[in-house]
Amino acid sequence: QFPARSAFNLVLLPRPRAMTTASVWDPNAAGMEMKRKSSFSLLDNMPRPMPESDEHPATMEKLWKLMETYEPNDPESIQKAFARHLEYSLACTRFNFTMADAYRAAGLVLRDRLMESLNDTNDWYRTQDVKRGYYLSAEFLIGRHMQNAIVNLDLEKPFKDAFMGLGMQLEELFSQESDPALGNGGLGRLAACFLDSMATLSLPCWGYGIRYSYGMFKQYIEDGRQVERPDFWLGDGCPFEIPRPDVTYPVRLYGKVIETVDENNNWCLKWVGGDLIQAMAYDNPIPGFDTYNTNNLRLWRACPAKEFDLDAFSAANYTESVEQRRKAEDLSAVLYPNDATYEGKELRLRQQYFFVSASLQDLLREFIKRPGYKWSELPEKVAVQMNDTHPTIAIPEMMRLLVDVMHVGWDEAWDITTKCCNYTNHTVMPEALEKWPVEMMERMLPRHVQILGEINLRWCKELIAKYGDGPIVPALSIFEEGEVKKIRMGNLAIMGSNKINGVAAIHTEIIKKETFPEFYKYCCDMGEKDKIVNM
Repeated sequence: QFPARSAFNLVLLPRPRAMTTASVWDPNAAGMEMKRKSSFSLLDNMPRPMPESDEHPATMEKLWKLMETYEPNDPESIQKAFARHLEYSLACTRFNFTMADAYRAAGLVLRDRLMESLNDTNDWYRTQDVKRGYYLSAEFLIGRHMQNAIVNLDLEKPFKDAFMGLGMQLEELFSQESDPALGNGGLGRLAACFLDSMATLSLPCWGYGIRYSYGMFKQYIEDGRQVERPDFWLGDGCPFEIPRPDVTYPVRLYGKVIETVDENNNWCLKWVGGDLIQAMAYDNPIPGFDTYNTNNLRLWRACPAKEFDLDAFSAANYTESVEQRRKAEDLSAVLYPNDATYEGKELRLRQQYFFVSASLQDLLREFIKRPGYKWSELPEKVAVQMNDTHPTIAIPEMMRLLVDVMHVGWDEAWDITTKCCNYTNHTVMPEALEKWPVEMMERMLPRHVQILGEINLRWCKELIAKYGDGPIVPALSIFEEGEVKKIRMGNLAIMGSNKINGVAAIHTEIIKKETFPEFYKYCCDMGEKDKIVNM
């Protein structure tokens, strides 16, 4: 836990924060990764200390004075903040607002307090130079924000009294909130529970995922039958999320790999061309219970690199003029698109790579902001937890960022990657583990297939040296031979991770005996029985 309030950094030269998605990257260029586009109640009305250093000039003293205390949490102050947001944030009048408007205004009042805690938490993590955990998951079943945040921030009584004084019940406001459609089952609920628990335990851990527009679906009964309709949970806005147009990264798809030289005239491979998608961050504060800590769930929205083709529109090709926007928005539209078709499988792979690449760029960029950083220190400061096989493309992507972008040697990069990455298995049936056709991945992620080929070559050589050219080698190979050659993401996850775990003790035992028995034998023979562990 951090003290009363740590002095946060004021940016003297303001950065543009406009809500824009216009691209600043050239798809034919390389080396753009890891560069941004713009490159709580326990603290009720307490003072914030001025910094002791001369980092900020005296001209900022008045601003510090204006921001020297936390938002007060007495009922009258909550009522005043509610009225302010109702009129000035939502443009409502005292004579004309709905209960939905009241919910959004109350949400903004609560978000103000979450923001104070989130900013302090992040500043404290940086000051203490802590090791950070990053939880990568395709889904987070977090439930509704408002009631959880009010309870965790210990604001239930003042909020209840404040709104009773205005003739409203908190329960009426709770009922107005849409359930964020970011998950559909055990995998997503486990991820959300971990986020809550880590914040409550004051652990420096963030979640990363996709900001789905429609999530799964809503169920209705018509003529005695179940029917599905889109669940546009964002339709009325979410007052708790924080759009971050300044935290936007480029994600490349397709293209080609070329041989060239780097700035030091050394031979290298570069991935160029193809399509660029912009990953824009939306932050969702996750408050811990009875603690100063508020962690973050950062979700990525896919935006086009080119918003609008004016030439195509002028030529009456109206559909073509917005084609890039449609293709980009497909990525963050629906949780688990139907993969019964080739196109559906391809969309799923694009989704997975999109959020993994943006997340790794973000967390590595945070690491290199440390003064005098060394790549050898990365495993001491970063742990990446992959929730099932959906984010396991993180292993070759981290290798690509380290080797191709940051120019780390292969052996050091592999040592770093395998010490940072960890894998939670949810799928016990070997035949149900995710596999991608090599042809598809070669077309979409050509550099990653090259990296996977080199990883697998070295892995198979190690297995042959230990066991000979027997059945254990094809069983543990990342590549599966057959009529359609495939990449086995489960095998990639286990051999590229520091630790592997199941979601329960019995699940972990099944992983050892049935899901990956050959790999568990390898671990035992290498004296690493604790590589597969229970949570």
